[in-house]
Amino acid sequence: MDSVNSPIHKTGFTLVECLVVMALIAILTTMAVPSFQLLKAHAQQLRVIYQLQAAVLMARHLSIIERSAIHVCPRPITLTKGTNHSPQCGDDYGSGVAIWIEEQGGWRLLRVRQWNSVTIKNRPGTRVVSASVVFKKQGLANRNITWSTCVGERNLSLVLNRVGRPEVRRNWGVC
Repeated sequence: MDSVNSPIHKTGFTLVECLVVMALIAILTTMAVPSFQLLKAHAQQLRVIYQLQAAVLMARHLSIIERSAIHVCPRPITLTKGTNHSPQCGDDYGSGVAIWIEEQGGWRLLRVRQWNSVTIKNRPGTRVVSASVVFKKQGLANRNITWSTCVGERNLSLVLNRVGRPEVRRNWGVC
């Protein structure tokens, strides 16, 4: 058979087919964006709770190693360097946490962890957490405390007992 008499086969997509595919992609994207935003908010929630847990664990371990009191409190807005008569603390844990060590009658800043603004409340969800925790040289905490965050109806909390062991719990607090 010679090539002059063979039928011509064209390959490709028509304009209608391309428009249908683009419309389907637009619909699927519109449906997926809210899920991605919620996924991003959940990742931020996990990051904050795990950073807070790391700060508490660090403070507890340092209190035992250094045989000194370690103070964990909300990150202050401004910090002055050097030794202070008392730890400088903020009003709530919404933007971060500060770790202080007691040395020769004063307090020295060891570490600051900060994160994007988030609301951290108590377990019943009735007030913002502003209380500080002091670890004694044996690693014991001076109080029980719960730091609770909510994304939608999903609650994630960090619970600290008097023995000084923090534990991450899901659905422990009220949103």
